[in-house]
Amino acid sequence: MSEPTIAPYFPFRRIKIVDQLVSEDASKAQIQIQPDKRFQPICHCCGQAASGVHSWTERKVRDLNLAATPVWINCHYRKLFCANCHRVSVEDLELFHPYLRVTTRLARYIYQLCRIMTVTDVARHLGLNWKTVKDIDKYYLEHDYGQPDLNGLSILAVDEISIRKGHQYLTVVLDYVSGRVVFVGKDRQADTLERFFDQLNCEQLDGIKAVVMDMWGPFIKAAKKKYLKLKSYSTCFMWSPVLTASSTRFETANIAKPAKRTKLFTRAPSTCC
Repeated sequence: MSEPTIAPYFPFRRIKIVDQLVSEDASKAQIQIQPDKRFQPICHCCGQAASGVHSWTERKVRDLNLAATPVWINCHYRKLFCANCHRVSVEDLELFHPYLRVTTRLARYIYQLCRIMTVTDVARHLGLNWKTVKDIDKYYLEHDYGQPDLNGLSILAVDEISIRKGHQYLTVVLDYVSGRVVFVGKDRQADTLERFFDQLNCEQLDGIKAVVMDMWGPFIKAAKKKYLKLKSYSTCFMWSPVLTASSTRFETANIAKPAKRTKLFTRAPSTCC
């Protein structure tokens, strides 16, 4: 019969468990690990083998609970000279991200919980700081959704949302057909929406048939400058928006105001560039 060990619970190739300590009431467990020297150290940034060791350092990171016991890992690891990145970087132990204070698998677990729970609830459930949970959720959101697909956009919806008191807003651009968010920018100024249009190439701009928004002046200004500039268009008043018209290129509609305030901008067909 093999000797009992916790090593199978830490299936990371590049580390070696050297010690473990569990409190008498099983309220906390500490695992001491160090790099497995059978493996050549690699850079966390580029994944290439390091040209030398700069220094040794230590970090304490939180891992997934073992049963109901919180587990902390004291990791002794190296900082490396990376010839490919031309910098000093942290070695990749396949255990934690150098800018997060939790293991990679706990970070992913936190990110999954944040999909169905609030950040405060997740922090209380795991006994972590609220800011730690928020930073982890933000990191993975940027990783998974930081570069939205801007191809195939035909109808856009633009609006702002209030994030706190004091007239602080975010500008949100949606794909009107699918409902997915394609851009979020700080404030609700003209240059906020201009930054979105600047991300689109000529083919993507020419594929847009309509832009739906309220009567907020800066948004209209940005759309005219970046979307309708150098194009011939006319303005007319109408009682209801007509998004299905093939000639519609830019439309503003405000459901909170009388329909007579709705404007329809049309432009003659032409190429983008």
